[in-house]
Amino acid sequence: MTTQAAEAAIRLRSELSDFSRRSFQRDLVSGTGGNMSVRIPGTDTVLITPSGVSLADVEPDDNLLVRLDGTVLENPRNLVPSKETSFHLAVYQLRPDVGAIAHVHPPCATAYSALRKPLPLPTTSARVILKEVPAIEVALPGSAELREIVKAGIVRHPGVKALLMAEHGILAFGPDIATAYYIADLVESTAKVAHFEAGFKKND
Repeated sequence: MTTQAAEAAIRLRSELSDFSRRSFQRDLVSGTGGNMSVRIPGTDTVLITPSGVSLADVEPDDNLLVRLDGTVLENPRNLVPSKETSFHLAVYQLRPDVGAIAHVHPPCATAYSALRKPLPLPTTSARVILKEVPAIEVALPGSAELREIVKAGIVRHPGVKALLMAEHGILAFGPDIATAYYIADLVESTAKVAHFEAGFKKND
């Protein structure tokens, strides 16, 4: 790793921890669920949050440095990589434009995911920014089957900024971790508005 990449990795460790904590505080995830990752620019490596540690508690040195082939390169605290590492790496391989991924479980968007339909986009901002939020199927967390489902969703919906994962949560993508976080937040906010709109129409 070049000096520039090493310096970027130090900065991104802190950013990844910061937005992991924000995700928990924003109720985008609970318990020890969810995982987030960020690509080190100009390299074939990714920083990813560990398994079994709440996003509320992730410290910079908790994040593991992993090569796109799955090899763990740095693990300062001897933790286990997120069980969903394989689908994070698959997304990075398929989408060179993606610099960060937020996989979280926000309540309203996750409820919509169980319908196995694209998320309704009732607001102008959601339609302009998100354009579409397709739904993909479900499989056991951490399974090879789930990785293949995510890969198929990425191929089927090129350029998408977010996916609903049936009965599981959402995936949000961005060029950096801040953008991925804000996309995830917008998806949950949009799901709430869609829920309220459906209720108003029902009672109209």
